[in-house]
Amino acid sequence: MGDEPCSVGTLQDAAKAPHPSTGFIRKMGANNSNATLPAERFAKGVPEALDWTSLMGVLFQPSHKAVLLYTSDQQGPGPAPHLPRKEVLALRSEHSGPAQERGLLPVGMVSQKGSKLQPNQDSAFYFHFVDSDGSPIWCACVLDGHGPLGHEMSALGMQWLPLLILREPLLATDPGRLISSDPQTVFTAIQAAFQKIGQLMQKASETGWGPRGYSGATCTLAFCAHGLLHTANVGDSRMILGTLPVGASRAQGESGELKADCRILTRDHKPEDPDERLRIEQLGGIVARQRVYLDEWPYVGLNMSRSLGDAKLHAVGVSHVPDVATVFLESAGSQQPENGLKQQFLVAASDGVWDFTPCDEAAELVGRELQAMQMTRGGNLDQVSSVLVRHAQSAWEAECPDLDDITVIVVAIEPEPPHL
Repeated sequence: MGDEPCSVGTLQDAAKAPHPSTGFIRKMGANNSNATLPAERFAKGVPEALDWTSLMGVLFQPSHKAVLLYTSDQQGPGPAPHLPRKEVLALRSEHSGPAQERGLLPVGMVSQKGSKLQPNQDSAFYFHFVDSDGSPIWCACVLDGHGPLGHEMSALGMQWLPLLILREPLLATDPGRLISSDPQTVFTAIQAAFQKIGQLMQKASETGWGPRGYSGATCTLAFCAHGLLHTANVGDSRMILGTLPVGASRAQGESGELKADCRILTRDHKPEDPDERLRIEQLGGIVARQRVYLDEWPYVGLNMSRSLGDAKLHAVGVSHVPDVATVFLESAGSQQPENGLKQQFLVAASDGVWDFTPCDEAAELVGRELQAMQMTRGGNLDQVSSVLVRHAQSAWEAECPDLDDITVIVVAIEPEPPHL
């Protein structure tokens, strides 16, 4: 499998095609005759931060009740002074506000720096809104940067991927709706958006000074619409879907242990996998010691076979093509889980969690915390995410002194309202 052009659209199409944010883009450059339009910079792959405070009002109407959460460059306190956590900022389609205003949202997000000298290279975002037909739509994504400028690359993906998904032309099939009601259309649109972010990150990695060519990011994303969970993954960040049995409090044994079912939604892309290794070696890459190497100086090695960015290594077979899949949600279709629906939750995290914490262990931990939160009617999902971060940190430090960055998103999947 290579990085063949995608038939559903190209980066140039995204840059040239008009969409509702065109007026906003022109307004940004109005005061500078030499300003390059963001669409033009986008086509050239030049990294930039988008003004999401303004874009929220362009992409959404107040009736969408849209919320966007994202990790910022600002740092807050962590478990130790050398392990700060990124501040999570919240934007709304009508106004912006600090993360503290989002206590009732069904999501928790924590990103903690590791012990490396570099900045925290993880980024994450989450958005949700109500479409015009009343359907709740949400999306969660974790990006784990690597290389000298990995923090810049993950931030670039975080900035652009929500826009590429929400304004993917393939989704504009149902009048008045932002998201198509056809599952295959949504599936194909996610593939198209990843093709475009892959091209953007590739060009960004090719520009600038040398280290950018050896910098990139993983990306694991979940997009929920109409009772279906669509997933896309590049690299070795990971997502799991946890399911608690009906009447979960009664399902606990005498020991108090809660058995949450765990479904792994993504596949780690590793160079030693036979199909990945074949592609890499056919294109001139060297697979050794579970890494992809260049046969030239500086002989850098990448411990994954797919990523966003990493232009030098993409030349020898590393790919930005995602695995995309769709699963049905058992929690969809009713607002009365006591009548037989199961409670489900999503955990998306960087490999700072998964390297030393098994998936089923993470699912049971999060499931217990969710159940305790419901029984006491206290706490929030940030606290649930923090519990998993602390657990992953302890597991990591028991095995390795070089603690990695750890980023966790936990989404409590809420039942959809009935459609009359």
